[in-house]
Amino acid sequence: MDDRTCAACDCELETDIITVTLGGRAVEVCCQDCALLLGEAQAAIAGSEA
Repeated sequence: MDDRTCAACDCELETDIITVTLGGRAVEVCCQDCALLLGEAQAAIAGSEA
């Protein structure tokens, strides 16, 4: 069995997987909330590097 987990919350991925690109790499999340969290985290990191 393929044990894939959400990149944001580590929950097991079901059928409604969302793919988000972070730093040029595609990661999978379980829901829209997790996708938004990762996007906000990336924006915060990008803002601190400026």
